[in-house]
Amino acid sequence: MRLTLLIIAGFLAIAAGGFFFLMSTLRQDVERMYSQAAEEPLVDFAHLLAALIEQDVEAGKIDPARFRESLQNAFDREFSAEIYQLKKSTIQTNVYVTDRNGIVIYDSEAGKREGEDYSQFNDVYLVHQGKYGVRSTRTDPENSESTVFFIAAPIFHNDQLVGTLTVSRPENAMAPFAQDSREKILRWSLIAGVIVAVLGAIWTYALVSPIGGLTRHARQVAAGEQTSVPETGLAEIRSLSRALENMRRELEGKHYVENYVQALTHELKSPLAAIRGAAELIDENMPPEKRERFLENILAETSRSEDLVRRLVQLAALESQTGLAKRERLDFAKLVREEIAECKNRLGSAGISLETYGLDERLSIEGDPLMLQIAVRNLLSNAIDFSPESDSSIRVSVAKDKGEISLRIRDDGPGIPDYATERIFERFYSLKHNARADGRKGSGLGLCFVKEAAELHGGSIEVKNRGPQIPGSEAVLRLPG
Repeated sequence: MRLTLLIIAGFLAIAAGGFFFLMSTLRQDVERMYSQAAEEPLVDFAHLLAALIEQDVEAGKIDPARFRESLQNAFDREFSAEIYQLKKSTIQTNVYVTDRNGIVIYDSEAGKREGEDYSQFNDVYLVHQGKYGVRSTRTDPENSESTVFFIAAPIFHNDQLVGTLTVSRPENAMAPFAQDSREKILRWSLIAGVIVAVLGAIWTYALVSPIGGLTRHARQVAAGEQTSVPETGLAEIRSLSRALENMRRELEGKHYVENYVQALTHELKSPLAAIRGAAELIDENMPPEKRERFLENILAETSRSEDLVRRLVQLAALESQTGLAKRERLDFAKLVREEIAECKNRLGSAGISLETYGLDERLSIEGDPLMLQIAVRNLLSNAIDFSPESDSSIRVSVAKDKGEISLRIRDDGPGIPDYATERIFERFYSLKHNARADGRKGSGLGLCFVKEAAELHGGSIEVKNRGPQIPGSEAVLRLPG
């Protein structure tokens, strides 16, 4: 399982456990708090009624007749009260009075307790002991919600205890409020749990996602792609990013040198062998025309070696970059005109005509001038090398469309063979210049350089055949304008 999922799953498990414990505790506390809320007014109620009935004590004896009549009028009263979701129309509090011996002399519940001895019931017994008289009793031993609370208050006459007054109230009278509170706690706990889970997942992803980015870049480096490891995330992850980037540079530098030494050695074998062979065969007694041919061969191969080394150095400098080190605003059309001017002698000696379009307009672009000059020069050189000598033309056009500048170079050469279509941008891959008399091969580095330069500028390069019935190829360099 991925690290991100493990962290999120662990966080959710811990959060769910914490919410479950909190919710269970709150649900239990709700019952206790509502019991306390119900008990407190009963204490006041008991002492108020006890003080009222003390007015009906004569000669140390309680006369409940007037008290009975008053309470009966209260119980018979019609009313309607809406307390939040609860609608109340009856009094649910009951009262009974005991004499000094604990015998019930008045009971608001149709007198059903009258005459019974309650002296041993806690509410009455504790009051006679001078303590807080309270008890709770279940009307149904199997049902915890059938509990009834009893609160007793002393009745005095001349500072003598002559009886007790007890008020009682069933616990389920508060049940609607308790149930509503429990439902709200459950509902809001679930909502809070979902919010915490979502925010926790987002926060965890934000913290851990840079690791995924590092993994992707490591894979790109392993695949040989030109990339740099970004510094993202918290301090520890940024330190890891820097360490990985340093390691990438070290490894890439070693592999880069190894690859280029091997490639350069391989590519220089052929021209060096030709130079050596010609040098060994040439002598002073050789006919002048033959000696001249050998000297020309030595010069040509020397030039080829110099060109190979020069292009390889340019490409090496380019491939080591992960971004443009130098940027400046320049006129791309002017740059193309200057490179065409540099090729005028080659075009004239080869008898190739040139057509240009759109080079008179100013096309502003931001980039590295030297890199773009070499890229354009390579494309023009490619077109010249593959164009037939005499009676052929090269068409160069520059245009801007929808924020993109494109350079198109068309030639009348043989085009690209099918087998070479996928490989023309590979380093050292080249085709023979069949359209030219000498039939020599290029260095195989020109198009590779153009591709690297285009990508560093955020653009692209495409080289394709012009069409099945049209000879030649077309190179299209696209750059953001």
